[in-house]
Amino acid sequence: MQTRFACLALTLLVAVATPVAWAQNFISRVNDFYADIPGNKRSDTILIPALMTLEAPPASLRSVDRAALLVPEMKDWKEASEWAMKPPQRTAIEALKKATEQQTSGAPLAWGQGYGVAAVTPALVKARLYTELGDPPLLAAAQFLYLGKLTDLVILANVEATRLQADGKANDAIELMERVLVLGRQIADRQFFKESRWGLETMVRSLERIRDIAYLDFRGKRVLTREQLMGVIKRLDDKGEVRVDRILFPRGDLIAAEQAVELVMVPRGGVNERAFPTTMAALTSSDQPLRLFSEAAAWKSAGASHSDWAATTEELKKVSDDYAKRWPLEWFHTLNSLPFERSKLDKAAFAVVDATVPDMAILFNLRQAVRTEIVGTREALAIVGFYYARKAFPPKLSSIAPEWMERLDIDPFNPTLRNGNRPPLEYFVPIRDQGPDAKFAEINVVGDNGVNFAIRLKDDNAVIYSWGADNAKGWAQNVQNTVEKAPDVDYLIWPSVLSLYRQHLSEIGELK
Repeated sequence: MQTRFACLALTLLVAVATPVAWAQNFISRVNDFYADIPGNKRSDTILIPALMTLEAPPASLRSVDRAALLVPEMKDWKEASEWAMKPPQRTAIEALKKATEQQTSGAPLAWGQGYGVAAVTPALVKARLYTELGDPPLLAAAQFLYLGKLTDLVILANVEATRLQADGKANDAIELMERVLVLGRQIADRQFFKESRWGLETMVRSLERIRDIAYLDFRGKRVLTREQLMGVIKRLDDKGEVRVDRILFPRGDLIAAEQAVELVMVPRGGVNERAFPTTMAALTSSDQPLRLFSEAAAWKSAGASHSDWAATTEELKKVSDDYAKRWPLEWFHTLNSLPFERSKLDKAAFAVVDATVPDMAILFNLRQAVRTEIVGTREALAIVGFYYARKAFPPKLSSIAPEWMERLDIDPFNPTLRNGNRPPLEYFVPIRDQGPDAKFAEINVVGDNGVNFAIRLKDDNAVIYSWGADNAKGWAQNVQNTVEKAPDVDYLIWPSVLSLYRQHLSEIGELK
């Protein structure tokens, strides 16, 4: 088997040997996005040394979601807190703060590590804290090895936030999750789909966790002060660090597709019958090398029905231009109601494009979720502050302005935006705002983890929600925090779904 694998690898190397030197130009094009970042503005050089010594989380903390759910009453807490207090983890927390601290002047810090072994030191390759492109290097075969350690860091930050809140430092816990939010923002600006998705998902989770911490404080000792809440609300405004409107659309996958086309197709001709099956097999099995043989056989067959170079190049341009045109547009722009060019792709005729350009529509959806989470987090914290000051919920949402924010933020999912309106999120207090016969508000939650549950709320709580992807008001009777089209569901802001899920587990005796 080793001999056969070596022979196929040699065949691949020979097949692409001639264009490999200039194929490096595609890698340089992607790395040039980071060339103008000054050394003192690179967050990766601050954080990576700490990531090199960061210990793996305990097996009980198998995901970020599990770490966010954890509270001191649960059986895994002792092991998790002991892990978080060890020196390597303390170093990582401090590095996270430094790598995401707000700059007093100039551009914010950015994750500036280039792609491939040539862009990093041997020490980072050994520590697997870089992006592997394979040999020969193919952008479409990129493995973002550093993201695993960043996920461990986010797990650690969630444990540390819980520890801080348990010590009566709820504001410190929120500020730490703000640092995770900024880290997500940095990675969202990276040049590949997988990186951008990781960053946006981290931003969504961090904002929900901030509200969860506030909810635990609201249900607990209520130690958050007016000044602390006002500080968070101000830092999350649209002129703050996260500036959603400035998140870049990743170009790396599109450049990777250009590289693949140039490697496996003959200009103004068809596929290169020698290079096509081996190269495509290498990039589609980069993380599973034992599949290389079967993949090569499949790609040899696929080459027979593939479109020629001119048609493939034109199709790639259509897909690329479509993404580029949509990214700056508002959510309700007419173009966004039409199918993406990527979704209409003939996968047999343009197999190279299909294999190298992911369906990036989810990035548009995640960015919209981040917008909704930011708006909701600001207004939820304002509601908490209003209640702490006056011992009652505001009569309506607009009552928090201008004391807590200059004016209400808009609901990003409310379609009346198209008419120049500024519709806020929806808000009500159960029983109080539901009519004389109401005894509670029941919220049916469709969870991301596949667990559906119902929670009843009374007038000792409030509800804030967005109209959600169905663009309709539903009184939060059914909620699913997704931007995928789902009928008759709202996007719940307060209480957070995380808070309600923990409460549900407690009520059924499963909070263990």
